[in-house]
Amino acid sequence: MPFDRISNLLSFIFLVMSFLLIIRNSLAAQVRMFAAQSAVLTVLAAVVAYFGGSRELFGVAVVFAIIKVIVIPNVLMRAVTRIGIQRAVAPYLNTSITLGICGGLVVLSFYAMAPVTASNALPTAEGIPLAFAGVLIGLFTTVNRRRALTQILGFLMLENSVFMVALLATYGVPLIVEVGVFLDVLVAVLILEVFIYRIKENFDSIDVKHMRALKG
Repeated sequence: MPFDRISNLLSFIFLVMSFLLIIRNSLAAQVRMFAAQSAVLTVLAAVVAYFGGSRELFGVAVVFAIIKVIVIPNVLMRAVTRIGIQRAVAPYLNTSITLGICGGLVVLSFYAMAPVTASNALPTAEGIPLAFAGVLIGLFTTVNRRRALTQILGFLMLENSVFMVALLATYGVPLIVEVGVFLDVLVAVLILEVFIYRIKENFDSIDVKHMRALKG
């Protein structure tokens, strides 16, 4: 069936982009990769909406594209330009170890999601382990990064993957719920943008290790 093949392909591309984002050294390139990953997820949502006959999910895809492909990347690029730092600080673990751990998380996700995949009759079920792997990788990226901006990107990857899990497992949640979540994420990013500027002004760096200099 074309539907399951298309959804699996887009799910795989989504996960590959998570790995590509991790190995990028440029902050601007990381932001662009996040926008591209969000665009792939938008296409996946539109495909599920088309084959599932859900107009509401089409609305979710449109809102998702506006916020995750256009607005949030522009906010992050503005932060990169204003901060004036183009190169990302190395993570706590080097690239080889990071990729090895992320590969292990993919294997773990397939093992953990095997019962869910087997019990789900939807044609998109085989992509659930890939989406859950994205959740684990996003969480790991958040804690493995030193700069506040790259931690935000890790959080956004995590949120994208959570949406993808819901999309593949249940064809998404009601439009009003998704819109509320997307707006919450947008507000959080705007607040974190201000937070990044304050870190830069006070510590002349957005490396979170400098936060240890704060004393109670």
